[in-house]
Amino acid sequence: MRKIVEFELLSPFMSGGVRIADNFLESEQFIRGSVIRAAFANELLLQCPFADKPDSKGRYNYIEPKDEGCKSCENYKICESFSNMYFSFAYPKNSFPAPFTSKACKTCGTKHPLKDTILESINLECSECKNGLKRMENLKGFIKKTERADEGYYAQVTVPFVLTTHTAIDYNSHTSLEGKLYSVRAIEKGVHFTAEIDDLDSGLIKENKIIYAGKYSSAGYGKIKIVNITDSNEITSEGVCEKINSFQSRFNTDDKAAILFTSDAILGFKFDADNDKCKTKDEYIKLWQEALFGENCSCVKVEKVFAETQLYKGYDTSKKWGEWRKGEPQLLILKGTSILVSIAKDSKEQAVETLTGLEQLGIGEKTKDGFGQISVCHEIHKLGVD
Repeated sequence: MRKIVEFELLSPFMSGGVRIADNFLESEQFIRGSVIRAAFANELLLQCPFADKPDSKGRYNYIEPKDEGCKSCENYKICESFSNMYFSFAYPKNSFPAPFTSKACKTCGTKHPLKDTILESINLECSECKNGLKRMENLKGFIKKTERADEGYYAQVTVPFVLTTHTAIDYNSHTSLEGKLYSVRAIEKGVHFTAEIDDLDSGLIKENKIIYAGKYSSAGYGKIKIVNITDSNEITSEGVCEKINSFQSRFNTDDKAAILFTSDAILGFKFDADNDKCKTKDEYIKLWQEALFGENCSCVKVEKVFAETQLYKGYDTSKKWGEWRKGEPQLLILKGTSILVSIAKDSKEQAVETLTGLEQLGIGEKTKDGFGQISVCHEIHKLGVD
């Protein structure tokens, strides 16, 4: 069963991100599930006498029993089920990614009510601005509910950062490498993050457990502590149906629903640098339809897509040293992507089951690492523009 795990940062945290300069490294404002998994894997490997041995498929740095002697190890149950465990993305406590359809007041931000354009964008102006411009702009980053969330009042979540400057080391002379100063902008210690983890009742997660995660953990960065573990709410078809009915009631429709990507997703879209032709709207919608629901699904149809993408090319540390760099870049669908779908009136029950399955299991690749997580008819999409 999935648990909501709260982490406290005991030191600055560096969670990768896009490098904008060779001498300036900046952390993301969140922690990917793959980073959390790698932190637990590193802890297990440091305790394992067979850590240098490849697994049954020839991969290095993978957690699984590798020897008959493993059966007497206290971590045997953890290693046996580690690959099937689930690790979600971790976000600042009580926050979630702002949808790309949500708009905030350009003058006062989230001090004024938000609006959402998943269904329509007419009359898009701030209702609270008396003498201001009344203009609204795209909402970015992370937000959290307030007591007046049903009226559109959400609060922007600001992640504090700390900037430090370092010098590279010449490993031949063990002195500073001349002309190689670089700066690291990391998340400040003391911030609390939450993630969903299913350790399959193996005993992997425990309160007060300390692990090191992210970049520069060997230099003291990324020290995190589990401070609280609670049960996660179960996703059921009844709950999803209730959210869909509430959304449809709000907008007086009987065939519309919304999907919010609450994490980045890898949907298998191919990056073709040699093809510079723009796709038509119908071709674009067809790509999304097949990626989300397959070619033969008729109970749910994609109507509109509000998405942002990013090219990502990383490393595969399961290979031998020197062969880590991956081949082709992948196209990431960024969290906050929102999709309006229509539901066939004579197949609503089937549609609910389809959407429930996607919310439970995720969409696309690497769902065990938190990619492709969605929320059907999230409450923020019910704000509208009235």
